[in-house]
Amino acid sequence: MKKNKKKIWRSYWVRTPDIAYYPTFVFDFPKSIHLSGNFGPKDALYRRVFQDILDQDGQGYKIPESIINRVQSKEFEIPWLSFLTSWSTHRDRDKIQHVMDRASATVTKMILGRWNEIFGEKPGRKEIVISYEIAEGQEKDKAGAVTKTHKHNVLIKFHIKDGSRRFEINDRSLGFRWFFAFMLFTQFRVAREITRPVLFLFDEPASNLHAAAQQKLIESFPEIAKGGHSLIYTTHSHYMIEPKWLEQTFIVTNRADAPPTSMMDAVSLDDESLDISVTKYRTFVNQHPNQTSYFQPILDRLNVVPSKFDVQRSSIVLEGKSDYYILRYAASLLGRTEVPLLPALGAGTFDSLLAMHIGWSLNLFFVLDSDKQGEKERDRYIKDFAIRPSDIACLGDLSNGVAEIEKLLDADALAKIQLEQTLSSKPTKNQIRRFFQERLASNNTVDLGSVFAQRAGKLLDTLAAKVSASH
Repeated sequence: MKKNKKKIWRSYWVRTPDIAYYPTFVFDFPKSIHLSGNFGPKDALYRRVFQDILDQDGQGYKIPESIINRVQSKEFEIPWLSFLTSWSTHRDRDKIQHVMDRASATVTKMILGRWNEIFGEKPGRKEIVISYEIAEGQEKDKAGAVTKTHKHNVLIKFHIKDGSRRFEINDRSLGFRWFFAFMLFTQFRVAREITRPVLFLFDEPASNLHAAAQQKLIESFPEIAKGGHSLIYTTHSHYMIEPKWLEQTFIVTNRADAPPTSMMDAVSLDDESLDISVTKYRTFVNQHPNQTSYFQPILDRLNVVPSKFDVQRSSIVLEGKSDYYILRYAASLLGRTEVPLLPALGAGTFDSLLAMHIGWSLNLFFVLDSDKQGEKERDRYIKDFAIRPSDIACLGDLSNGVAEIEKLLDADALAKIQLEQTLSSKPTKNQIRRFFQERLASNNTVDLGSVFAQRAGKLLDTLAAKVSASH
């Protein structure tokens, strides 16, 4: 029976990922980390992180062989003062320093390099320096009592170096400390040689970063969720919502108290009043058919209201999700990501957006399919809302021969989609949309042929010109 339990456990274990849960990345970063000696779980955690850094460097350095064994060899199991005299001229001193220099360069490149890529701020002369010190040998027992030994211990320290000045990590801004810990515990973790993938769980990530930084930070998430690894995060910030991931998004609510009557009422909820509901975003949208756009339900759920500084943002309002996903894919493929796209929920759902467009003097351009319903709704909007004909158009008016968005795809593009999805026949509209959704979500755009690129590029250029002309 015991053997069967072990077999069942093993079968379960190999099919599930390791779970790395981070409720926050705002850590009280230790001033020093013991690489040797029994000094508690925090040192053990950071030892593992430091080994991840050494693994990322790719030189095969290991903490025991490359560092600890050199300090704790039989030659150096001597009293502290004698050790200091012998160590000061020993060649292993420089060998350990070489390991630290390699680790420092690796962390600088990974963290400050990524800071520059994400936030566009060059680090200049700044670098992250990892130094080491040797402390007189001592061990702690389970009761916390300390006894001195002749096996001396190695400590490491992290600093930010800017020219001749050095700063503690904890002395830096809250945003940098968050980012530093985030990169340290994720980017190096995914480089670790492991037998099974990692599921990263983040609770309200980047809440200590400003809005623009939040938007840029989520661009680094795909770098974590690769090689079999996956990532789940919760957020109340609409800046941390990536539209192309909405099909993988869930709305979490407390059915017994949703929406809460007040923030103070929510504070006093007890466990018995909780009745948690998790709903796929697509289902959630279908439950709110009268919303103005595909994004509106999540904006409402997060209680997002437009800022007085946001109302002039230019956008292109498309008829539906398929239009959005295909054009977003084309924009990513062709490097036209500056074109702002917004999906509505059908040809007849523009009323509220048109009202805001006129009432708030928004700079929106509306696009409908060139089918019977699209042309009918275009004429209705012009008549009922007195919208300028130059602010609304059907696809056929913008691109010859493209009555609906799927017409951007020629036979070559459709064949590639069919092959990618291993379909036995030509893909349907739903299968086409699913292809673009999945590819966008995984940040994996593939070339669909010159005809698709030419047609989509021409349409995107036309749409960008329409928005620019209406300024």
